[in-house]
Amino acid sequence: MTGTWILTKLAVRRERWITPLWMLLLAALAAGQVNRYATSIPDIAEFAREMMGNKALTAFAGEVYSPTVAGMAVWKNADAIYTILGLIAILAIIRHTRGEEESGRAELVGSGVIGRLAPLTAALVVTSVSAVLAGLLTAIAMIKVGADATGSLAFGAAIAAAGLVFIGIGAVAAQLTQAARTAVGVAAIGLGISYGLRFIADGSGLTFLKWLSPQGWSHLVKPYGDNNVAVLLLSLAFFSVTVAIAYRLNARRDLGLGLIAERQGPAGSVRLRNPLALAWRLQKGLLTGWTIGYAVAGLVFGGLALSIPEVARQGAAVEEFFRRYTGSPDATMTDAYLWLIVLSLGYVSALYPLLALLRLRGEELSGRAELLLTTPVSRLRWAASHLIFAMAGSALFLAAAGLTMGLVSGEPGKVLAGALIQIPATWVLAGVGILAFGLLPKAAAAISWAAFLFVNLFGEVLGPIIGIDYWIAKYFVPFPNLPMVTSGEAFSATPLLIMVAVTAVLTVAGLTGLKRRALV
Repeated sequence: MTGTWILTKLAVRRERWITPLWMLLLAALAAGQVNRYATSIPDIAEFAREMMGNKALTAFAGEVYSPTVAGMAVWKNADAIYTILGLIAILAIIRHTRGEEESGRAELVGSGVIGRLAPLTAALVVTSVSAVLAGLLTAIAMIKVGADATGSLAFGAAIAAAGLVFIGIGAVAAQLTQAARTAVGVAAIGLGISYGLRFIADGSGLTFLKWLSPQGWSHLVKPYGDNNVAVLLLSLAFFSVTVAIAYRLNARRDLGLGLIAERQGPAGSVRLRNPLALAWRLQKGLLTGWTIGYAVAGLVFGGLALSIPEVARQGAAVEEFFRRYTGSPDATMTDAYLWLIVLSLGYVSALYPLLALLRLRGEELSGRAELLLTTPVSRLRWAASHLIFAMAGSALFLAAAGLTMGLVSGEPGKVLAGALIQIPATWVLAGVGILAFGLLPKAAAAISWAAFLFVNLFGEVLGPIIGIDYWIAKYFVPFPNLPMVTSGEAFSATPLLIMVAVTAVLTVAGLTGLKRRALV
């Protein structure tokens, strides 16, 4: 453990800007929703009854445990907060462990008086304390806006527990693989499985499945209802076990290597004859994982569509739900559910082109891009090869999800159409990614993640919280403006053509910037 305190201070210094920002974001999401419901919903009990009968929303948000303003605010945003914190925890712990080894800084630091376990310990201390502080800050924010103190503390504990669980998963993943990107992918699979089990539990009524999901454990606390914080002993036990495993694995491997060896390409291969072939070699793992994941998600979510009950279009909340997610007065709750699913898959798919294009930045930082560009390969040809996979890849796995979900739900035509319509909106994020890489390469990763979070949160959550109505806020992000063909709206090419045009402008600007700037 020698040197742990020094490395902890170093990690805190590196996190001094980003960590406070995401802590404030999570607290604002929770407390802001309380203020919004307190001022905009006159009868919160009636609103809660309407939401209890909406199985489509229950699958996404979870069960309603408390028909109060604070309880409904938690119902609306708790699952999103648990998921966002889980993703942040995974990225943070891997950045300070496997990312440091991959960059060579861990080896440089380790040449000093630093114990073998100090880097992992420092990373665990910083990320774990950050997760606990995030829960505490959110609890304080909830109390400040008038929520019950006991329920607020229980909610804060549930948030912290979700963060700790995925810190443990990320710490284990960091020991398994040699590349940080692969470690993030492995840990993200755990996050996806956890979310899927919780989604199925609430969507199908098989609530026992929550006991198999780390996010489900936080839901079972039932803040502002039962406040059953004893459930979080499962989260703490899981965290303790995964940390012990991470330490054990760390002691059994060499610095810079993972327990799962990377498969090397064949010596003297003639397959990598052009930049496109090289881009495929680099991108195929990510694309294959996303395609398989989306195909399986389509099967699961399509199967749940068969159990969604109909509800009467009575009550302001139900009418607003149908207004947002259906395009015809004859649309059913199943139609609304199917559109919500393909729309959600579209939102998540926006991350793929950003990750694919960040591979360009990784190649640049490693020096491999400079080596490649000493051959008769232009910068534009190099970047375009990765851009092709970023855009074509998103189209491929969205089509896979639409096909499997449509076949299982019995609505293959309209579900597949709804999935394919997400593609131009996803491409807009690809344009943002290539623009950031071309003009601001050092900030490309931060800009990409900020764009992804903004697109996923602003229209439905952040916009209304800061006083911008949903019907205005949705114009700041592409996905809500897509024609809802799955739920009865007539097809319109106009928004799709606008998105393609925006993508083209962003792409040209980014490639122009790349052509003119120096490699960093």
